[in-house]
This record gives sequence, structure tokens and C-alpha cells, in this order.
Amino acid sequence: GVGGGLIMAYRADEDYDYLFKVVLIGDSGVGKTNLLSRFARNEFSSESKSTIGVEFATRTIRVDEKLVKAQIWDTAGQERSKS
Repeated sequence: GVGGGLIMAYRADEDYDYLFKVVLIGDSGVGKTNLLSRFARNEFSSESKSTIGVEFATRTIRVDEKLVKAQIWDTAGQERSKS
């Protein structure tokens, strides 16, 4: 066999200790989509487009030996009415 190897066991996507559902809300253009992209996919775009409708992503991270799953909803920005 292979000596000294470390075997990492990957748990199923549905397996987690805590689940958080997060909804990002705020004015248009403040960075909600970039916040979602950075956290969920480790991406960032300085030329992102306005969100139409809702975007959704998940990420599972380990915190103090517990698996924490975050379901993040990115909403379209709230336009201010001009009167």
C-alpha cells in the first residue's frame, strides 16, 4: 500500500451540520452580485451587469469541525423612484 498518505473523505452535497439561507438586498449597483460571486465561486468582475430577477448559489464551508451550508439569493437592485 501507499504509506503516509492522507485520505480525504468528501461528504454528499446534502450533508451538512448547519444551513443558512441568505438573501442579498439593496440598491442597484452596490455589489450584491459581486459579493455572491466572490463567496460562492471565488470570482470577481468589475464589469458585472445588473441582475434581472434572482440569482442563487450555494457553498459549504467548514467552521470549527462543522459543515456549514449557505444558500445565497441575489436579488435585483431596488430602484429608487424619481418624482
